[in-house]
Amino acid sequence: MKSTVTAILLIFVAASVAYLVVSEARTKTATTDPATRGADPSQPVASESLRATNKTAFEKQPPVLVAYYFHGTSRCPTCLKMEQYARDAIEGAYQAEVGSGQVRWQAVNYDETVNEHFVKDYGLVASSLVIVSGEAVASGVWRKLDRIWDLIGDEQAFKAYVIEQVTSMLRNDS
Repeated sequence: MKSTVTAILLIFVAASVAYLVVSEARTKTATTDPATRGADPSQPVASESLRATNKTAFEKQPPVLVAYYFHGTSRCPTCLKMEQYARDAIEGAYQAEVGSGQVRWQAVNYDETVNEHFVKDYGLVASSLVIVSGEAVASGVWRKLDRIWDLIGDEQAFKAYVIEQVTSMLRNDS
C-alpha cells in the first residue's frame, strides 16, 4: 500500500514538472503579441482580442476596474468553482458598477496563443484572479488574489476576500 501511494505521488510530481517545462518552453518560443512589444512585463497589457471585444465599452467610458479570471484549457472542478465564486462576488457586490461598465468581469484562457503573454505579465502558474485598476487598464495597477486557493473551501470567506480586495482597489488603497 505504501509503495503504491509513493509511486502515485512520484508520477504526479513528474507530470507536474513535465507540464511546467513544456509551459515554460512554449512561453519562451511563443510569438509576442504586438500590443506587448516593448512593454514593461510587470504591467498588464490587454490583448488585441480583448480590446476588440470591449472596444465600445472603452470608447464610452473607461472601466475603473477589470477582474480577470485566468484559466487554462483543462479545468478542474475547483477551478470552475473559483471562477463562479469570484464572478458571483463581483457581479453581486458591484451590480451597479458592472451595469455601468465601471467594473468588468473577464474570463481569459491563458493557453490560447493570443493570451499567453498574461502568464508572464502576471506571473501566472495556475488559475488566478487578477484585478486591474486605472484609467487605462493596459497601464493600470494590478493585484493577483492568491488567497483564493486557500479560501476555496469556505465560499463566504472567499467572496468576502474578493470583495475586500476589489473595494480596496476601487478606493485606490495600496
